[in-house]
Amino acid sequence: MEQFPPVTSVVGGFIEGIGIANMFFGISVSQAYVYYKQWDHDPIWMKCLAATVILLETCNTVFVQRQQYFYSVLAIENPLLLLRIDWSIPTAVAFGMVLETIVQGFYVHRMWKFTRNICLTAATAFLLLCRYAFFLLLIVVLCTSSTWEEYENRIATRPALLTTGSLIVLSDAMIATTMGLYLHRRQSHLKRTQGIVSWLILYSVSTGAILVAMSICSLISYLAQPKSLLYCAFIMLYDRTLANAFFGALNARHLLHTKVDESVTIGGTSYRSDVNPRLSAHELQKVRANPVAPNHHVHVQITKDTEVITDSENASSKDGSMMVFKPSHSYE
Repeated sequence: MEQFPPVTSVVGGFIEGIGIANMFFGISVSQAYVYYKQWDHDPIWMKCLAATVILLETCNTVFVQRQQYFYSVLAIENPLLLLRIDWSIPTAVAFGMVLETIVQGFYVHRMWKFTRNICLTAATAFLLLCRYAFFLLLIVVLCTSSTWEEYENRIATRPALLTTGSLIVLSDAMIATTMGLYLHRRQSHLKRTQGIVSWLILYSVSTGAILVAMSICSLISYLAQPKSLLYCAFIMLYDRTLANAFFGALNARHLLHTKVDESVTIGGTSYRSDVNPRLSAHELQKVRANPVAPNHHVHVQITKDTEVITDSENASSKDGSMMVFKPSHSYE
């Protein structure tokens, strides 16, 4: 029988990954705090979803800390424990799987609301279901294995790991590409709207690229060192990055509202609106040539055609929706 490699090469990278994952968890907590402080008017289902995500990530982190204690403290007295699979590992993986299911399900729901493409949404959902089916198989293998060597020698381990990793790469790439292409088609000729949509495209594509990169690194590390747990470190980082991307998308709406919210000042009076179009150069010249006396009343009429794309039909502009404005205005 082939000799199993030293324990340092088996769990070394895994323990280092735990430290990096803890830093990512701190970022998630701070983003969750910012979310509940700024977006207290979000619908209840959005608040519950955010609470569930941070709760699952907290539980996952607690069991990951248990793993660090097991392999860094208890194993000092008994080094043979480094070769064993602690009960906290499959438990943490299970919480991570539920976390991924909720967040990716939210992304698929948003993709459906944006595209209304049944075939594309169904294909992405099917990939996610297959992905979590193989993920569940890995959890079962972990629960029924007492040592890492036994886990590695199981027939189902290698096919399940490779299939799960490939499905993760494919599904994440499909979601990011679909959102990027759709938002690109929704761009308006207005520079202000183009800037907002371009920012959304950049965020969606870059977030998807980071998640895909994490999955590819996990696959490469497993193929290069199948008897090392370095790939598990990338899986932990994937879960943390996914949660951070979720809260980042919710909190980034503040920047979009800041970009959209503008004011128009005429005759020393400022008029504000959710969408207040800028005066053209001709209109500014006309106002300067005919100044308004302070005691005169200025009537400003603003009309706008608004196209709203939301995650729910009855949601407000602060409910996680993207709004694309095409204003036309007249001043009297």
